[in-house]
Amino acid sequence: MQNRFQEVLSNRESNYMMPFFWMQNGRKQHEDLRARVAEVEVSGCRAFCVESRTHEDFGGVTWWQDMDVLLDEAEKRGMKVWVLDDRHFPTGMANELIEKKYPERRRWFLREEHRDVYGPMKGVSLLLKNPPEEDVLLGAYAYRRTGKGEELAAEWMELTDCVRNGRLRFDVPDGLWRVFFYYKSRKCNRVNQDFYMNMIDDEGVSTLIEAVYEPHYERYAKYFGNTFAGFFSDEPMLGNEFYNWDGDTPIIYGYRMGMPGLTLPWTDEVLEIMRAQLGENAMAQLAGLWYPMEGMHENTRYVYMDTITKLWRRAFSNQLGKWCEAHNVEYIGHVIEDMNAHARTGCSAGHFFRALDGQHMGGIDVVLHQIMPGMADCPHTAILAGGMTDPEFFDYVLAKLAASHSHIRPWMQGRAMCEMFGAYGWAEGSPFMKALMDHMMVRGINHFVPHAFSPIFPNPDCPPHFGAEGMDPQYSGFGELMRYSNKVSHLLCGAVHTADVAIVYHAEAEWCGENPMLVQKPAKVLYDRQIDYDIVPFDVLEEAKVENSRLLVNGEDYGALVMPGCKVLPDKLLAVLEGLQAQGLPVWFVDEKPEKADFGKVVALSALADEAQQYAHVRIEPANHLIRVYRAVRDGQAVYMIVNENMAKAYEGEILLPDSGACAKLDLLLDRVSSVNAEDGRVVLSLAPGQSTMLVFGAEAEYEAEKKETGREAVQAKWSVSLADAGHAGEYRKLTETDKLFDITEAEERAFFAGWMKYEADFTCDADKAFAIDLGEVGQTAQVTLNGVNLGERICLPYVYDLKGALKQGENHIEIVAANTLGGKVRDNFSTYMQIPRSGLLGPVELVCGE
Repeated sequence: MQNRFQEVLSNRESNYMMPFFWMQNGRKQHEDLRARVAEVEVSGCRAFCVESRTHEDFGGVTWWQDMDVLLDEAEKRGMKVWVLDDRHFPTGMANELIEKKYPERRRWFLREEHRDVYGPMKGVSLLLKNPPEEDVLLGAYAYRRTGKGEELAAEWMELTDCVRNGRLRFDVPDGLWRVFFYYKSRKCNRVNQDFYMNMIDDEGVSTLIEAVYEPHYERYAKYFGNTFAGFFSDEPMLGNEFYNWDGDTPIIYGYRMGMPGLTLPWTDEVLEIMRAQLGENAMAQLAGLWYPMEGMHENTRYVYMDTITKLWRRAFSNQLGKWCEAHNVEYIGHVIEDMNAHARTGCSAGHFFRALDGQHMGGIDVVLHQIMPGMADCPHTAILAGGMTDPEFFDYVLAKLAASHSHIRPWMQGRAMCEMFGAYGWAEGSPFMKALMDHMMVRGINHFVPHAFSPIFPNPDCPPHFGAEGMDPQYSGFGELMRYSNKVSHLLCGAVHTADVAIVYHAEAEWCGENPMLVQKPAKVLYDRQIDYDIVPFDVLEEAKVENSRLLVNGEDYGALVMPGCKVLPDKLLAVLEGLQAQGLPVWFVDEKPEKADFGKVVALSALADEAQQYAHVRIEPANHLIRVYRAVRDGQAVYMIVNENMAKAYEGEILLPDSGACAKLDLLLDRVSSVNAEDGRVVLSLAPGQSTMLVFGAEAEYEAEKKETGREAVQAKWSVSLADAGHAGEYRKLTETDKLFDITEAEERAFFAGWMKYEADFTCDADKAFAIDLGEVGQTAQVTLNGVNLGERICLPYVYDLKGALKQGENHIEIVAANTLGGKVRDNFSTYMQIPRSGLLGPVELVCGE
C-alpha cells in the first residue's frame, strides 16, 4: 500500500483509462490522427480503444493505413491501443465473412408451431405450414392438455413418423391435445442479423477470429503484447428475440424461458447434451421450454439454459480469450445487462458470468441515462426501451456484476471495466461525470472506457465527445476527472476487496421458476446499510471452500451466503448450498425456501440487514442509506473509498472501522492529504453532496493534521464579469459589474450560452485567519487564480481551494473562470433527459477560517 500511495502522491500512478477513439476514414488526414492521439494523452488517458463502426472501411485498405498511424504514434508516446473486434456492434457479424464466405455458419434456432385438437377421432389430418427455406423438422409430438390454462400433462405421443408430404395424420385419443412441430430453423426476427454467427458453436465463432483477430495479428505482430493491448467485444448476444409490444412498452429485455412463440438458440449439440441429462425422451420434453408441463418444465428449462450458456462460454468467450492469451494480448468487453437481461436470452447471453468468463477483466457499460446520480430511490426516465430505468438494478447490481466477476476469477486479477458516459448528451457536465465515476469506483470498477473522442463536431452520434475540436468549455475539467480517477483506481485495483456477505446469482432460479426474487432485492437492503457484498454464481460456489464458517473464493471471504427467494431450484444446486452449510457456512433464503430445501434459514427481506449486521466491516453514525463505502486490503493494510451519493444534502457524522490508529486522508480533487487518527476505529466524516474521500492505513509518512474550520467570512467584492463563447477560448467580452452573483443563462438572450465565464475582483482580508476559499455553488467547473498564483481547477462540490502561499494580508486580486457544458448550445436529444444546473459563479464566496 505504501508504494501505491506514494505513486499517487507523486503523480506516478498507472493508467486505467482507455477511451473510445472514433475513426472515420476519409475525414481526417494522418497528421490529424496523430494530433488526436496527443489530445487523448493530454486528457490524462494513456490508452485508447479504436472504434470500428465509425470507419467505413473496417479491415480494408484505409483501415490499415489509419491503424498504421495510430499504432506508430501510440508507440512513440508509450500508449496502449485496443480495437473493437467487429465492423459494428453487436459483436458477431464477423466483418461480413459469414455472408461472404461461410453462410452455413449462421445461427440455428429452435422454433415450434402447435395446433390444438380434440378426440376421440380417427384419421385426423393436420396440414403443416410451408416452412422457411433450410428449416428442418426435428419432431412432432402430441401432449394431453390438463385443462389448467395452457398446461400440458406429462403424457405424450411421438408422431414424427406420421408426417408425410406436408401432412400429419393420426388417431386422436379421448380428450384435449396439443400437437407440436419442432423445427431447426434459420428464422429469427432480429433485424439486420441474418448473417450473425452462431455464438454457441465453436466453428461459428472461429469465423470472427479469421475475419478480425488474425488479420490484425498478421499485420501488427510486432505490437502485440506491448502497444497493441487487445480486443474489445461490444454487446455480443444470442439475439433470438422477436419483437413484441405490450401496450407502448417493448419487452426487449425480458425474453426468457416460458414465453410462447419465442425462437431459441440451437445447435445439434444442444440436443445431444440435453439427452445426456434428460434421457432419450429429451425431445419430447421440449414443449416445457414454452409451456408449463406438470412436474417437468422447470428441469427442462434449466437443462436447456445451462447447456446453451456453457456452450457460449466455451465457443465464444473462452475461444476468443484463449486466442488472445496465445498471442500475448488480452480480451475485454461486455454484454447487454439492462433491466435484468443479463440472465436471459434475447439481447444478452443468458448468464452474465459465463458470457464473460473468457475475458481478462469484468465488463459492463453505462449509457443512455441508465444511472442518474441523485435518483437511486425511484424509477426515472431514460432513453431505454420503455422509457424508464429501474435503479434497483442499475444502482445496486450493474457495477457489482463486473466487480464481483473480477474478484472471484483469478485470471481477471481484480480488474473490472466499465464503458462510461456515452449517449447522455452534451449536457453531461464534469460534476455529473465525476458522480458516475465515483458510483463505479466505490462499487469496485477500476478500468474505464470513456465514450468518446470523435474527429467530428458537432457529431449527433451518442454525445458527449471530449475536446470537440476546441468547442468543449469543460475539456480541462475532463482531464482533471481522468487524473482523479486514475489515482483512485491505482489505490484500489489489485487490493483484495473485503465484502461482508455473498449473494447468489439468480440466473438458474429465473430459468426454471416463475418470478423468483432477483438479486437486486437483497442487494439494495444490504447496501443501504453499508453491508458490502459480491454476487457469486453457482459455478463458483461448486468449487468454493468454507473455513471458520466463512466462504472462501479466490482470496475473498464472506460471512454468510444469501439466496434470493425462489420456489424451485434444481436438485444439484440445492446440494451445493446444503454442502456449504454442512461445512459451517450460514445459508440464508430470503423470504422463502425452494421446494425440497430442508436446510438453511429463512430471513425476511425486511430483516436481512439486521441479520447481516454481525458481518459488517463498517458502520456509519448517524445512519444514511446513500453513504457508500468500499474497503480493500493490500499487504495487510486497508484502504477505504467513501462517497456521499446524496446529490442534494451534505453528510456530517462518523464512520466506524475495523482499523484503528493513524491513517492518511486523501481528498484527491482538493489536492489535499492530511493525517487522521482513527481512534477506536472512528473517523469524522464531513462530505458535501456527491463528495468522495479516501482513507489509507499504513501510509508511513507524517502529514499535516486536517485543519478544523472555526468560521467563515463572506468575500465582499464587486465582480467584473466577462464571457467567452465555446470555440473562442480567451476571447472575453465584458458583460457587467455586480456585487450580486447570478445565473448567466437565466436571461433569455443568454439561455443557450456555452463557454467560459470570468469573474475578477479585489477584496481585503486577514491572511492570518483564512486558510481556504469556498466558491459555494458553481455551474459547472471553476479555475481560480489568486494574486497571480494558480490554485487549480475544481469540477464538482466542494469548490474549495487552499490559500497557502497565495493569500496576502490586506488587498488581494482574484480571478475565477467558470465553464458550463455545450448542452444549451447544441441541444441534442440525449440532453433533453438531463437536468441542467445554473451556469457561472453563484456563491456564496467565503473565506474559510480555522486552525
